Amino acid sequence: MARLSVDYYSPSLMRTTTLDVILPVDDHGAALGLDALRRSDPAAWERTPCPPEQPPFKTLFLLHGISGNHRDFISETRIRTWAEQRQLAVIMPSGYNAFYLDQPDAHNYYGRFVGLELVEFARRMFPLSRRREDTFIGGISMGAYGALRNGFKYAENFGCIVALSSAMLMNDFDSVVSDDLFFLSRPFLESVFGDLDTAVNSDKDPRRLAADVVYCDRPRPRVFMAWGSSDPLAPPNRELATRLRDTGIDVETREMEGGHDWDFWNVALPQALDWLPRS
Repeated sequence: MARLSVDYYSPSLMRTTTLDVILPVDDHGAALGLDALRRSDPAAWERTPCPPEQPPFKTLFLLHGISGNHRDFISETRIRTWAEQRQLAVIMPSGYNAFYLDQPDAHNYYGRFVGLELVEFARRMFPLSRRREDTFIGGISMGAYGALRNGFKYAENFGCIVALSSAMLMNDFDSVVSDDLFFLSRPFLESVFGDLDTAVNSDKDPRRLAADVVYCDRPRPRVFMAWGSSDPLAPPNRELATRLRDTGIDVETREMEGGHDWDFWNVALPQALDWLPRS
């Protein structure tokens, strides 16, 4: 298992951004080693059998929560071990505090970045499957909202969505607005979602986007949702799961003991990885 940090220029963000990448390297690593041997000692390379060809990896694009960055899952979870056990590539970008939504005025197209650009960039750079059925998007809290929003908006790219403790604030913005936390202040929410009165049922609303997928007969991502029973966001998560099922989306739900924290996500994330298709 290899961990890589990649800096590259993103046209969607108009700046250099950083990714953390977890990549199973068993057979691919052997192939890379043989290539180095071929260059340094051609005679020895001729005598060395080639390893069996490794199929391209299934891939999870994993999105962090508010105030986080691309290193969160590496530092707070055992994602390297879990990914290696499942032979799963994991791509972890930085989404800053933008809820993975497009901000055209600042040319910060975070939705387009994770839903389109990053998928194509990662496939060009690493041995990843190009099949929708092998490509997944997931996250925690803000990242779970971003996975739902962009998983449905770019449904042609993603076969599955993993949403842990989704920050579905738009169920009732008025009830969550608070000056106690910067990301619940009205100015911050308006900077992210625009007019709060029109954000509901817009292309920022995963419920509307899921309905579009069904009614327009587009590919339907399967969804895994989990939340803690003591999480303040448990009610909107329950409501969202019901709404998605009623729309016609295949949803697996897990409500377990816990809150909105890494203790819960360290229990829920490996369950979500086990739920993803393996074959």
